[in-house]
Amino acid sequence: MKRLSFITLLLCSTALSWAQSYRDYQLRLEPVWSRVADALGEAGSVESAEFSPGGKYIVSGTKFDNAVIMWRTSDGTELWRQYTQLEVERVGWSADGRYVASCSEDYLVTLFDAKTGEVLKTLPHKNGIDGLTWSNTGSLLVSGEEETKKKDGSSQGFIRIFDMPSGKEIKTIDFGSTVNELFFSSDDQYLLATGHGGLKVYNTNDWSLAQTLEADTYLKFITGVFSPSDEMVFAGAGNGQLFLWNWQTGKLVKKFSHTGRKIETVSWHPNGDYVAFAGHDPYIRVYRVKEIVSYKNDRIPLAHKVWAGDHAEYIDFNADGSFLVSAHQNGLIKLWAWMGEDPALNEKRHKGVKENQKKYNEKVND
Repeated sequence: MKRLSFITLLLCSTALSWAQSYRDYQLRLEPVWSRVADALGEAGSVESAEFSPGGKYIVSGTKFDNAVIMWRTSDGTELWRQYTQLEVERVGWSADGRYVASCSEDYLVTLFDAKTGEVLKTLPHKNGIDGLTWSNTGSLLVSGEEETKKKDGSSQGFIRIFDMPSGKEIKTIDFGSTVNELFFSSDDQYLLATGHGGLKVYNTNDWSLAQTLEADTYLKFITGVFSPSDEMVFAGAGNGQLFLWNWQTGKLVKKFSHTGRKIETVSWHPNGDYVAFAGHDPYIRVYRVKEIVSYKNDRIPLAHKVWAGDHAEYIDFNADGSFLVSAHQNGLIKLWAWMGEDPALNEKRHKGVKENQKKYNEKVND
């Protein structure tokens, strides 16, 4: 009897140890906090939320109460709030963290002081604006307008490039249709424009067209991003399909759909190993990039899925990938802690801390 009890205890201890190890290194998004960003609640919608370059702050923009709100990441405290005339489609940070900009259906891009919320400048457009992004270095701000029909029946939709904070428009490009989202490569050498019909990549040295990425049928592409290495593009469409391209060759690496519902937002984890997406269902999903590439379309394993509540309009990782913010149609923004699969992560971080301490001590004692 004692022998049986000892074996049982040993097995339980082993199982608990394995479970602890599995829990520690199982990929997951853990909820931290949620806040009301659109005061209309169920009838509201948060269209965009983005981390500051240093990750200490989050700015959000809403569709129905037309609010631009600054939040402190650590505890979700609201720091300031401003309003536009019509719905805010996108918000974004300048590379130096001094400014945030919003674009809205009132045909305006509005520039705010990130610290105080003071309106510094408005940039008039000729149509509603869906897309907005800042360059990763320097001071370029790019906007993307909704399409308009010309007399001959063709469409046009303009990308406008501004030098900031002067607000001078230095280039206008006709994308040919609605521009839903814009994204710079990490070195700012290329600009990705996502919209109705396909995606286009432009050289930023002369704004010439470098590549056009299309599906085999006409689709409304809602979202698209470069990989951290700038070699790939991951995009989502209104019909629920996801696409992975080697954009420089134009080769479509993979096309798949596991939800069949509209994809609103995709984000590439900064370490390059994972992509996340969300849209018109209550989940945020994560895939391993290597498994997207290596598995057949209907067999790509899901790395993680977390119930996030209402439909998500936007997701964004902070610079080191330790947190993710999501913006939802129920008026909430949510902060998630990223818990990865690397068992050596803490060891690497401790090593980095020790190296910094050593350098500091050498400098002080020099």
